[in-house]
Amino acid sequence: RHQDYCVVSLLSVSVLVGCIACVYFICSPRAIYLVDFSCYKPSDEFRVTRDYFMSHSRDSGPFDDNSLEFQRKILERSGIGEHSYFPGAILASPPRLTMKEARAEAEMVMFGALDELFEKSRVRPKDIGILVVNCSLFNPTPSLFAMIINHYKMRDNIMSFFNESLSLQA
Repeated sequence: RHQDYCVVSLLSVSVLVGCIACVYFICSPRAIYLVDFSCYKPSDEFRVTRDYFMSHSRDSGPFDDNSLEFQRKILERSGIGEHSYFPGAILASPPRLTMKEARAEAEMVMFGALDELFEKSRVRPKDIGILVVNCSLFNPTPSLFAMIINHYKMRDNIMSFFNESLSLQA
């Protein structure tokens, strides 16, 4: 009789500990790990000096002296190096400021960075469950999410997020 009581008590405590452990693991937040990252580096045809960019801006026509001075200050104070990369549409003469060019630039940067990321991390696009896109100014239709999801043929149930507060910090 005493043995039966001990077995029942032991079994009850084991079940209780198991239930508490299950609740703990189900309710506790899951860790999210940075698997890898990638930064897009354009080809050298888009690399120019600050002086070249400023002379190109001056020669393109629409900027007055105040605008050019503002551009010069931004170049000096923003952390952009003496040599940097600018979009081909901006470097064209005259500049091609169209939605088509903006979309081509976005695709070049996003797909270039993601191709490198998938290659480095050996993660397949279909294995991605959450997609966060951060772009402060360009908001095309179809969205940047749709461009990425369709290009890489990602899952239909992928969760995608756009946080405007992140965009302001970009």
